[in-house]
Amino acid sequence: MLAAAVLALGGSLLERVVSGAGLNPVATGTTTTTTTTVPTTTVELHASTASLLGITWLVGAPATGIRLRDESRRPVSIGSLRGKVVVLSFLNANCADACPVVAAEIRRADADLGSHRSEVAFVTVNTDPLETGVVPVPPAVTKTGLARLANWQYLSGTLQQLDPIWRHYGVAIDVYTKTGRVAHNDVMYFIDRTGRLRIQASPVANESSTGAFSLPGVLVARSAAGIATYAIRLLGQRR
Repeated sequence: MLAAAVLALGGSLLERVVSGAGLNPVATGTTTTTTTTVPTTTVELHASTASLLGITWLVGAPATGIRLRDESRRPVSIGSLRGKVVVLSFLNANCADACPVVAAEIRRADADLGSHRSEVAFVTVNTDPLETGVVPVPPAVTKTGLARLANWQYLSGTLQQLDPIWRHYGVAIDVYTKTGRVAHNDVMYFIDRTGRLRIQASPVANESSTGAFSLPGVLVARSAAGIATYAIRLLGQRR
């Protein structure tokens, strides 16, 4: 049976390990497992879309600037996307986390946007401190199908560039020496057309005993529809 794992801010099943200097995560050979009460798939099926996505409305503070390079090594900043709603997500370069689930939700959400697709930008930031480059193009780009979306970009940079972004957006990262595994909590943000943080989401995925993540198709579809709905809702608000 799959063990449900809520990958959300404050809900990581792995110990958070950050260097004393605060510049980057550090390797460790031991882990501390925290007990997290999570809903079963049956409960998730009956949860509201807001509950399924873990939606929290924010006060609208300006989004901290992100200046990184995309999979084609072109510079990209959040500021350059003003006028669009930005859906910001975080995935490991090797896509060995909840990446397949989040990618499926983004692909489906993009389709659900319909005529609004050109008004929404999906931006994914690398969360892998061991693989910070974009050459060669990482699996998060090549294996997810997201590269086919004209309005999606995968951003990365040096560890010194990435770490402040992870910290500001509440992305806690763990690196384990024995396995080389990189784990992080899963969080998504919606930034309105004026560059302000309006919504935080905490997507859910199921983790198997082998560390593979999945989610029933019906829940992927519901999550994707929710992502599209909230993005369109922000488009309808005055600038």
